[in-house]
Amino acid sequence: MEALGIDIKLLFAQIINFVLFAFIFKKFMYKPFQKYLKDQVKNEEEKDRLLHELQEKELSLEAKEREMVEDAQTRALKIIKEAESTALKKKQEILDKTQHEIVEIRQKAHEDINKEREKLYDEVKGRVIETSQVLTEKVLSEFIDEKRQKDMLSHLLKQLKKTKVYEN
Repeated sequence: MEALGIDIKLLFAQIINFVLFAFIFKKFMYKPFQKYLKDQVKNEEEKDRLLHELQEKELSLEAKEREMVEDAQTRALKIIKEAESTALKKKQEILDKTQHEIVEIRQKAHEDINKEREKLYDEVKGRVIETSQVLTEKVLSEFIDEKRQKDMLSHLLKQLKKTKVYEN
């Protein structure tokens, strides 16, 4: 092999150097680099997994948020309807109460008017009786004696008292 210019010792040394280099490269360079690449891939996969989880959580939270907003709107509408219903009931109660008070006031006014009317008629009746009595006394005093006059007068007064001046 010497004729070819190959030195066996040198070739053997080169092979040993190559094996040592390959061993050292594999031990200290290739395995750590492979580990580094695996770690990077693992980290990327973990990042992707976490990103996917976060996106799912975000979607879930958005759905929950929409659900909560819808629930809040539903409750708000329910509260508004209840408030409107309560307001209508209160309004109706106030109207009923006012109507009842109006009826009571009218009845009382009619009663007061009737009492005043009766009082006025009684007063007028009393004055008519007094006037009739005075008039009768004056007219009869000229024609009839006193005893007869008193009898007639008492009879007339009894008749006047029995007579109803006002009837509803």
